[in-house]
Amino acid sequence: MQDKKLEDCSREELISIIKSIKKQKKFGLVWEDKPEKVAMDCKEKLPVLNEDASKAIIKSPGQPTNIIIEGDNFHSLSALNYTHSGKIDIIYIDPPYNTGSKDFTYNDKIVDKEDSFRHSKWLSFMNKRLQLAKTLLKNDGLILISIDDNEQSQLKLLCDAIFGEQNFVETFIWEKNPNPTFLNKYSRSSAEYILCYAKNKLTGLLSLDGGIITSLETDAPLQNRGNPKRKICIKSGMAKALFRDQHIKAGNYGLVDVLDDIDFKNNTNVNDFAIEGTFRMTQETLYERIENGEQLLFKTPRMSPRLSYSANTAHSAPLKTLWSNKYGTTQIGNNDIKDIFKALPFSYPKPVKLIKGLLSFKNSKDIVVLDFFAGSGTTGQAVLELNREDNGNRRFIICTNNESNIAEEVTYLRINTVITGERNDGSKYSSGIPTNLRYFKTSFIEKEETLDKLRRKLSPACEDMIRVREGVFNKRIDEDLFKVFEENGQIVGIIYDRFELEKYIDQIEKLETDKSVHLYVFSYDNNGRFDEVTKTTKHKYECQPIPEGVLEIYKKIFKDRRY
Repeated sequence: MQDKKLEDCSREELISIIKSIKKQKKFGLVWEDKPEKVAMDCKEKLPVLNEDASKAIIKSPGQPTNIIIEGDNFHSLSALNYTHSGKIDIIYIDPPYNTGSKDFTYNDKIVDKEDSFRHSKWLSFMNKRLQLAKTLLKNDGLILISIDDNEQSQLKLLCDAIFGEQNFVETFIWEKNPNPTFLNKYSRSSAEYILCYAKNKLTGLLSLDGGIITSLETDAPLQNRGNPKRKICIKSGMAKALFRDQHIKAGNYGLVDVLDDIDFKNNTNVNDFAIEGTFRMTQETLYERIENGEQLLFKTPRMSPRLSYSANTAHSAPLKTLWSNKYGTTQIGNNDIKDIFKALPFSYPKPVKLIKGLLSFKNSKDIVVLDFFAGSGTTGQAVLELNREDNGNRRFIICTNNESNIAEEVTYLRINTVITGERNDGSKYSSGIPTNLRYFKTSFIEKEETLDKLRRKLSPACEDMIRVREGVFNKRIDEDLFKVFEENGQIVGIIYDRFELEKYIDQIEKLETDKSVHLYVFSYDNNGRFDEVTKTTKHKYECQPIPEGVLEIYKKIFKDRRY
């Protein structure tokens, strides 16, 4: 269509073009969306996960499991939207830089510098994946993206649109090579960029070199125009004013109604008063936040309330935007992987030091890390080494395709070597890091002519996705229509024949656990409550239907109203 002259277009085609133009943003990043085969395929078949049990590594039974997913990352992210929605603490990705030098493939074709839609294809590619990634982040989650000059400016605008400009944290500059070569007559390339965005900037916890920043902002407005009006009572001494002591009369102050006269002395209120507005929290929540060290703040006599977060900062250190080679260089990244393979099976791997530094932005040892451009597996190695250094409990999910057998022969073998301490040739690499790993591949379920047929076909294919969702992998009962998995006292049951529900629950009742049993039961609708069966049982049960949860997620992602 793009090659057709306007004068040759039919009336219907011209109307379609006009509608498309009207839909475009008047300001911001605009590009011609280029359809992608891997996304279009999902109109006719649905992605699921299947374990390759031969690649499981269990070195620390009872401890959490790390995951490798082999397949196109659009399909992997789609499946993860069912298993890990809102569960990821930090995402790091190193996507193709779109240099035009055979580093980026779109629809099975290399995108070169002569492609007039080069940037549009890259933006279409990244947009779909970042949209899916956003839903995986926890509310206080972070995403970090490596990039270079080819797409840095476009990526910044794209991320502003997806994550919100207000959630931009920083663009870090990493000195990848202290002694760069001349790539052109104007300059020498020695650095790359790392864009950092928060899911919700006001809740993000960062640390760097031991300095803890409990918030990325010092304060934020209490009101939100989209919320219903509510009244909040402010006790004497609870509010701080950043203006001269004065008497504030009751009345309307734009977005806020002041219901009582207020006297401010020594920058605080000396009497109780009430305000009304579209506040984003209740009075009870506000009081809890203030008790935890936050401060109710009025910056001007316009009486627009804000919450200050600096009061709860135990110690802060400014985030340095320029990262020197103490975080590793490209050469060190090469050495990291050569130490494992005694060769260089992957070009331009990031140094483990760099990823460890980025992961330290989360001041917690118990987090879930996602990398959906895993490449050689540097992120997985960084997670494992951090756990060894501080006895942490971090887990990773790393996703990669298997182009040129990279997933099996590079990513997996690298992580296997780090965990076992033994290289693929049998030589010793290290003492190993005791942990667990499971390896999954994406596969597909073809759609059926009726929704009920699709439900029957999809349900058994969801088994491994449920195991990943629950983090429970050890099989206790394995019947055709009934599966039970158990790990650390958590029991997960999958029942494909709801008419035998009581019989299967009787078997679960014989198992010991002090936790609620998570039960997935096949259903032709969204009815997952089976209280009539479980109300007299020994165990407590949390029940939900399958495959309805998967179908609901995929309906939103693939925008298909057929299911």
